[in-house]
Amino acid sequence: MIALMRAAARASCPAPFAAGLAITACAVGPDYKPPAGVALEEVFETEAVITLGEDPQDSIATPGIFAERVKSGFLLSDGRLPRIRSYHEDGRLEAAFGRFGEGPFEFQGINGLAETASGKIAVLGSRSGRLTYLTGELEPDTTVQLPGVPRGVIRMGDDLLVGMMRAAERPQDASRFFRRPLLLHRLTDNEVAWSAYRYPFVPAERPYWISLVVFPFAVAGDSIYTASSVRYPVAVLNTAGDSIGEIGVPPASFDPLPVFEPGALAPGAYANQILNLLGGHSTISQMAVVGSHLIVVHGRFGSEVGFTEYHSSLDIYDRDTGHKLYEDVPLPEDSRVLGGGRHLYVLQDIRFPPWRIAKLSFQEENPG
Repeated sequence: MIALMRAAARASCPAPFAAGLAITACAVGPDYKPPAGVALEEVFETEAVITLGEDPQDSIATPGIFAERVKSGFLLSDGRLPRIRSYHEDGRLEAAFGRFGEGPFEFQGINGLAETASGKIAVLGSRSGRLTYLTGELEPDTTVQLPGVPRGVIRMGDDLLVGMMRAAERPQDASRFFRRPLLLHRLTDNEVAWSAYRYPFVPAERPYWISLVVFPFAVAGDSIYTASSVRYPVAVLNTAGDSIGEIGVPPASFDPLPVFEPGALAPGAYANQILNLLGGHSTISQMAVVGSHLIVVHGRFGSEVGFTEYHSSLDIYDRDTGHKLYEDVPLPEDSRVLGGGRHLYVLQDIRFPPWRIAKLSFQEENPG
């Protein structure tokens, strides 16, 4: 239920984003402060720890994009190889597909993964404008050309929501640094039904950010949640693409990326300089929905090549009211949130196999 495309503090009780929520949102009082630093095991219980099955001839390089299947089980891309795998809910490998290349049913990497309402598997390849459909058993089905290079896809009812900059809004000349393209697109019968959520800043006014920012998004019920990875708030849209409000209060520990001055990074030394400047700054790395909860996953930039983000903590909201329930729930070191759905799925160690995923459920609906 989550996808990914590559601020100032607000009141504890945000403005309601649907009629009739004003009283509910503030039921605990406007001065309520969510508990901070509560241990993960106080918020969630571990229902199971899943060890991913592997084919000895087709080892997992590293777990990538996760998606719950509609009935049971889950899908998982490889984080480094152009492979998609389908698993039973207990971790048994059921099917795998993917080969490197630029032709039909070939990928250079995986940018998005979702199961459609009809049971097909929608796959986005990196550096490709194609939407590839596989059968539920991961056999080739059809391909569709999209009007841009997509990054991130989620099922939204019978349709798909895709993160993408349209090619027409992404020229190759300098004008692209002054544009604010629309980033979210609803696909109905493989055609764009609407486009929404404009790029939240002018790239020319935020030097170097265009290389660093991503746009996580999640869908639940009749709401869409998205944000820039480097700034609050979280925007809330309805399924018609209309903006209906914002939620999100950064915790005190959130150390946002600064706005760099033009020319701040010397030519030829960009890689080393940017790593030194990024190290330790906070991000909104992912968003996941579990039941009535919106989970905002915070991360921090590492100091190594590749702009790696390490997941560090969770902020948890009641998604119906926008009320923050928990703040800065720490994640175990070297763990990573894979996604949500019926449960929250956390990869226990991003570094080494065997790859184990903790399947977590909330201890209770809301704190006192």
